[in-house]
Amino acid sequence: MAGSQTAWGLDVGVTSLKAIKLRKEGDLVSVEAFDVVEHEKFLSEPDVNRDEMIRQTLIKFLQRHPIRRDQVFIGVPGSSTFARFVKLPPVEPKKVPEIVRFEAIQQIPFPLDQVNWDYHTFQSPESPDVEVGIFAMKKELVAQVLANFRAVGLTIHGVQMSPLAIYNAAAFDGMTDDKGTVLIDMGAEHTDLVILDQGRLWLRTINIGGNHFTDALAKSFKQSFSRAEQLKKTAATSKYQKQIFQAMRPIFADLVAE
Repeated sequence: MAGSQTAWGLDVGVTSLKAIKLRKEGDLVSVEAFDVVEHEKFLSEPDVNRDEMIRQTLIKFLQRHPIRRDQVFIGVPGSSTFARFVKLPPVEPKKVPEIVRFEAIQQIPFPLDQVNWDYHTFQSPESPDVEVGIFAMKKELVAQVLANFRAVGLTIHGVQMSPLAIYNAAAFDGMTDDKGTVLIDMGAEHTDLVILDQGRLWLRTINIGGNHFTDALAKSFKQSFSRAEQLKKTAATSKYQKQIFQAMRPIFADLVAE
């Protein structure tokens, strides 16, 4: 059996840093640690220095979990990245990279030398069609994201689009062969929709997130944002549960409509 490997996965959100440590031994992966480190203030607040706040949170994380030889990977929100899916004409496999590059030039709204990009082919065993997912993120964005980690002395070994990280986890768990599986990852400002269907993939980022529900509560109950956030988190056990969910109903309707 190959030696064990450990790695951290980090996700810096608007409200907190989420972290998970995995250990791989052979074909098995186990969770060794998990943590959520909340920012002192939401990154979406108007007076917040986002970079400084992120660095303070990263320092707290490193104090709790000193990183030694573990590899570290980070996720970038789907709203900051690019994904397109195209069907290829029947061609020889060796010509696929050339055709995909041509498609990337047409589909990606930036010069290719300004982005990090890659592709993945998807094919159902029941269909001869080959579909290609083209994924990209601007190099400038990657540099901005990495700057905060470098500032606290943390080496990053890989950067991944968060929706693709969800897909990879689902693929590892054998979910990609099922018919019609929908995964939803809701953040504070956006929601990533990941749809799996017999080996195929489709992604979409919806501009509705947890903060929209909090804003609805703040307006309905005339409360501060922080108080409305607490109402949202405790809605299931609150004696005002009915009123809370009624206030959030329009946002749920918008989300379902999307």
